[in-house]
Amino acid sequence: MSERILRFGPFELRPERGQLLNRGAPVGLGSRALAILTLLAERAGEIVSVGEINSHVWPNLFVQDNNLRVHLTAIRRAFRAAGANDVEIINVPGRGYRLRSEVTIEGDSGADAGAGSGLRPIPIPLQVNRLIGRADCVASVVESVGRNRLVTVIGPGGIGKTSVALAGLHAFPAGTATCFVDLANCASVEHVATAVAAALQSPMGSDATPAVLIEHLRDADLILLLDNCEHLVDIIARVAETVIQSCPRVKLLATSREPLRVPGEVLLHLQPLPVPSLAETAGAISESPAVRLFVERAQASADMFSITADNAEHVAAVCRSLDGLPLALELAAAAVPMVGIDELSTGLTQRLSRVAFGRRTLARHETLDAMLDWSFELLSPAQRVVLCSLGSFRSSFDLAGAVQVAALDDCGEEETIQAVLQLAAKSLLVVETTSSGVAYRLLETTKVYARRKLSASGQSEIVARRHAEWVRGLLERAQDDWLVLDRPAWWGRYGQAIDDVRAALAWSLGEAGDKRLGISLTLASAPLWIGLAQFAEYNRWLLKALATLEELGETGGPEEIQLQIGLCVLLFNEDRPGEQFVRAATRVLRIGEKIGDPWARATGLWLLSGHRQILSDHPGALALARQMLPPDSGDHDPDLLAFARRVIALMTFRAGRIAESAAIGTKLVADLTDRTAYGAVLRYDHYTVARSNHALTLAVQGQLDSALSLIMDAVADGARLRNPASFCYLLSSAACPVALWVGDHELARIYADLLAREASDNRFTYMGELATWYSRILELRTGQLTRPLVIDQLPRPLPHDKDVFITTCAACCDEEAVARAEALDPHWATAEILRAHGEIQLASGDEVAARALFTRALSIAEEQESWLWALRAATSLARLEPPDKAAPPLEAALARVEGGARSLDLRSARMLLSGRVGEP
Repeated sequence: MSERILRFGPFELRPERGQLLNRGAPVGLGSRALAILTLLAERAGEIVSVGEINSHVWPNLFVQDNNLRVHLTAIRRAFRAAGANDVEIINVPGRGYRLRSEVTIEGDSGADAGAGSGLRPIPIPLQVNRLIGRADCVASVVESVGRNRLVTVIGPGGIGKTSVALAGLHAFPAGTATCFVDLANCASVEHVATAVAAALQSPMGSDATPAVLIEHLRDADLILLLDNCEHLVDIIARVAETVIQSCPRVKLLATSREPLRVPGEVLLHLQPLPVPSLAETAGAISESPAVRLFVERAQASADMFSITADNAEHVAAVCRSLDGLPLALELAAAAVPMVGIDELSTGLTQRLSRVAFGRRTLARHETLDAMLDWSFELLSPAQRVVLCSLGSFRSSFDLAGAVQVAALDDCGEEETIQAVLQLAAKSLLVVETTSSGVAYRLLETTKVYARRKLSASGQSEIVARRHAEWVRGLLERAQDDWLVLDRPAWWGRYGQAIDDVRAALAWSLGEAGDKRLGISLTLASAPLWIGLAQFAEYNRWLLKALATLEELGETGGPEEIQLQIGLCVLLFNEDRPGEQFVRAATRVLRIGEKIGDPWARATGLWLLSGHRQILSDHPGALALARQMLPPDSGDHDPDLLAFARRVIALMTFRAGRIAESAAIGTKLVADLTDRTAYGAVLRYDHYTVARSNHALTLAVQGQLDSALSLIMDAVADGARLRNPASFCYLLSSAACPVALWVGDHELARIYADLLAREASDNRFTYMGELATWYSRILELRTGQLTRPLVIDQLPRPLPHDKDVFITTCAACCDEEAVARAEALDPHWATAEILRAHGEIQLASGDEVAARALFTRALSIAEEQESWLWALRAATSLARLEPPDKAAPPLEAALARVEGGARSLDLRSARMLLSGRVGEP
C-alpha cells in the first residue's frame, strides 16, 4: 500500500496511519478531527461546505453544527500550539471552510492496489491515552487476525474492546491496509454499507448498497475493523459471512458484547484488569494493572496525585469495587479532584454512576449509566426483567439460583434459562468456571444499575424474598457439604456467600421481611460469620434475631438455644465471661432441660463450667462438667459424648488430677477426626480444642516434646479450619503457655503475635488482652521490661489467667494469687504459685520462707504427678541445699521429664547438677 504524506507548514499529515506530526512530534487529535483536516488538506484552497464535511466524517447521520465546531477548535488549537501562523482554517460564512496553506502530497499514486480500486481508508484513530495492562490482549489480536479471517473481541461495555482492537491494528507492520468503521449510530444494513464506504473513502457515494460494497471489496487486501456490533448482531453476521465468502483477502476484526456466531469466527474474551487482593502490600498494589490505570488517569485530572503507603489501600478498594473495569476506573480517576481518594473509596459505585467523565468519543460512554442504558435498551423485555432480578445477588450464583430468583412470572423455566444464557452471551453476566461447575456474576457497576432498575419496577420485595429463600437453600447445601468436602474446598465453594447472607438477613429481619426465615438464616449462617472473622457483625444479627424471636412470642425453644449459645461465645471473646454471659448460658441450660434437648443441656453446662474455671473454682467447674454426660447408660450421640469427655478431661486437669485427665485425653485424641459437625461450630472445634487441652496435660506431666508436637499440629490445623473462637482458645490457653514453659521464646512470640492478630481481626477484646500479657511476659523474660511495667499497666487478669501467667513468669505472682492458692485445695497451678512466691521471698532475703515454699511446692507436684512443676521446685530448692541433699530429688525429677531439648528448665537443672555434684 502506498502511504500518502500531506505536508503543510511544519506539519506532516499521514492519513493511512492516522497521524499528524509537528516537526516529527505527534500531535494529539482524535480520528474525526484528523478526517476533517485530511479532507481540507486534500482540497487546500477550496471551500468545502459543511454538508460535505459532515457527509464525509459522519455519513448518513444527522450531526449538530457544534459537533463540527468542537473538532475544528481542536485543530486550530493544535495549529496555535505549533506556532504555525502560516496555516489557518478559514470560515467562509454561509459557504463552509477552507485550509489556507500550501499543501504538497507525497506517495499519492491514485488507486491503492491493496485496498481495491478507488478505496483509500480513513486513517485508523490514534489512541490518546496509553493502554495499560493489555499487552497480552493486543498480542492475541495480532496473532489471531494474522491466522484467521474473522476475529471478534468480546466483553462488557466499558471494558476497552475498541482500545484493544485499535492497538492491535496499530501493531501491524507499516503498509498494512486497515480500516476502522464505527457502527454505533447505524441502524440498518444500508447504514452499515454507507459507514463502511465512507471509512474507505470509496467513490460509491449514495450507491453504497451492500451488493455494491461487496463488489468494491472483492479484490481488496485489508483488515476491516467493525466496531460496536452488539446492536446489529444479526445484520453484521450476514455482512461478515458474505464478505468472508466473496472477498478472499479481506479480514474482519469486530468488537461486540456478544458473538456474531458466524462459521469460522474466533472469539477473544476481554476480561477486566486484574485488581489487588486484600492481602497485598502497598508495593504490590501499585503494580496492579487496574491501579496503574487509575493512578495514571488520576494524575491527568489532578497532577499532584500519587499512590502512597497511606492511600494505597483506598486506591485498591476503588479498583476492587469497580471490578477492574477500565471505563469505570477512568470515571473514578476523573472524580479524584472533586471528592478525594478517601471519600471515593466509600460507596463508590452508587455515587459514580452519574458522574460525567469528560472527553469521550461516544456520548453513551460519558457516564456509567449512559453506557449501561445502551446495553439495557438492546435487551428483550424478558431479558430486562431477568437482569434486574439478578442484581439482587451479591456474589456469584449458578444457573439454578438464577432461575429461582429471576423466574419470569408469565413464562416457564426454559424461557428464564434462555434469558440468563443470552445475558451471558451479551457480556452482561461474567461466566466463571469453578470446581463445582459454571457460575455467573454481575460486575459491580452492572449490579448497582440493575438494582436501581429493579427498585423502579416495584418488584423489589418479590425478588428479595426469592433471594432470601435461595440463600436458605444455599446454606442447607453448605451444611450437607460440611462433612463431605475438605475445608479449603468448602470455603472455596461457600465462603463468598457471606454478602448474599448479609443481604438476605437485612431483608428478612427488616420491617417487610419474613422474620422466621431471618431467624433460620441467622442460625444456619454461623460457620460463615465465624470462619470469615465477622464476629462483631454476627453479634448484631444475633441480637436482632433474639429480639425478633421475642416479638413473635416464640422464645423457649431450639431456636433461642442456638441464638443464646452464639451470644455466649461472642460475649466470652469480646468482653470476658461476665454477668450477661452467665445469664445467657443459664438460659441455654434451663431451656435444654425443659424441652429435653441433651445437646442444649450439655452446652449450657459447658459454658457455666468454663465460667467457674475462669474464676479458679476448679472443683465447681469439674462438677458441672461431669453433669454433661447423659444420666442413663443408653445409646447416645457419639459427638455429644466426645464433647462432654473433652470438657471433663480439661476440668479434671484444672482440678489437679493430672494422671486421670491424661487417661481421658489420650483416648479422645486417638479417636479424633477433623469432621466437626456443622451445627456444633459454636461449641468450639473439637479437633482443635481436644488436642490443645491434652497438650497442657502432657506438658505438665513432663512429656515436653509430645506436648509441643501436638500443639504445633493443632495450630496448623486450627488455622486451616477457620474457627477464630477455637483458634484463639488454642493459642491463649495452650500454645502460648506451652511454648513459654518449654522456654522457646521464638515460638512463643509467633503464637502471641498470631493471637494478637486473630483477636484484632475478630474484635475479641478479651483475647487481645491475653495476647498483650503474653507479649509483655516475653519482654520481661528476655530482659526488655521491668516488673512494674508488666504488672501495673496491663488489664487486671481474671483469676485463672493470672495463674497461667504465673506458671510462665514467676514475677507475675502477687499476694492475691498466693492467698487464693492457700485458701483452695491444690489445683493444677498451686505448686507453681507457691514456688513463684518462694522465689520472690528469696529475692527479698527470706531464705527460710523460700525453702519452706519450695518444699511444699515439690511435695504437691509429686503427689499430682506434675513432673514439670516438680523439676522446677526441685531446682529452686537445690540452690539452697547442700549438694548431697540437693542431688537426689533433682535427679529424680529430671528422670521424670522426657525430651524437651529446648527446655530451659532441663538445662538449668542439668547445669546445677553438673556444677555441684558432677555429672549424674
